[in-house]
Amino acid sequence: MDIALDLPLPQGSRIQAYADDIIVVIRGKDKEEIETKGNSILEKLFAWGAEHKLSFNIQKTFQMPITFGGRLNLRNPPIISINNHAIQVANNIKYLGVTWDCCLTFTKHFKALRNKTDSLTYKLSTVANEFHSKRSGLFRKIYYGAIEPYLLIGVGTWGNRLKLKKIRDFLNSLQRRPLIKITKAYRTISTEALQVIAGIVPLDIKAKGVFGKFLLTTINNDIKFGSKIFKWEDYETRLDPHNIHPANNISITYDKHEPSGEEIEIYTDGSNINDQVGADIVVFYYNAEIFNRTIRLSDFATVHQAEVIGIQMALEFISTIGPRNKTNLYTYSLSVLEALNTFKTSKQEILAIKNDILEMSKE
Repeated sequence: MDIALDLPLPQGSRIQAYADDIIVVIRGKDKEEIETKGNSILEKLFAWGAEHKLSFNIQKTFQMPITFGGRLNLRNPPIISINNHAIQVANNIKYLGVTWDCCLTFTKHFKALRNKTDSLTYKLSTVANEFHSKRSGLFRKIYYGAIEPYLLIGVGTWGNRLKLKKIRDFLNSLQRRPLIKITKAYRTISTEALQVIAGIVPLDIKAKGVFGKFLLTTINNDIKFGSKIFKWEDYETRLDPHNIHPANNISITYDKHEPSGEEIEIYTDGSNINDQVGADIVVFYYNAEIFNRTIRLSDFATVHQAEVIGIQMALEFISTIGPRNKTNLYTYSLSVLEALNTFKTSKQEILAIKNDILEMSKE
């Protein structure tokens, strides 16, 4: 499959795969250009499949022209063929849990969500009722753990539709049945009152937050909420562990012991006091303090981030004193130690610390 993903494609085209499904996205200025690009790509895919003894099921192969904007028409779609068989046209396609329609309205997706949510709420409430006497808040946990994530599936695809009041109202209406179950209120109560009584954030606001996080951390786009602008450069960049070669996945072990008072001992910490976040290090040489440093972080930073920066500061200090027989580094952050001890990581800062320690160990 990796070979198929690396096939040379015309400009404005891309291939995406999940399991044994392949989707091809083609961009063109008109129907004729899309036809030319589409037939060229499928010819390459068919040749790739034949080379690897794989075949494409023409009955399960569809094309969906994007009619949004009026340049394409379902009645006169691009003619794209695979092995001399014309691909049938569909006005909607379900892919990775999201139903895409040719107009990109996602109306069918939201309607399917309503039916599934009502069924899911009923089935889960039947089970939750058996334990209600012992755990009265059980269904609230089920809502947060199962129902709400399901309602927000694929928000990265339809999140830009949240600017429409119709979509926002529809999302909030999806909350009604779960919220009635949580509050045990009458069915005539308004959705807004249910949200207040249950103490649960309206789904459209929750969706805006999740979509904004997607834009920041996945697409690397700046976003604006109200008058405040959030820049993606100010947030941690997550790595895809699958893009790191297995040979480069290393573990930095640690142990627990009391300070000995010998050689160099470095203490690091990160904390949040009075809503102010900071990191600091103190260095001792045979119990005599020889260096200390404190830095202030953004008020939005977490204590975990401060503790990571504290260790980075310690490594910077070690790099300035040159090779020594022994240097002990002490930290209170078990979460950072466990992150370093784990072979795979998705955090750039943890990977950088691992690499720095590895380089220092070679000196």
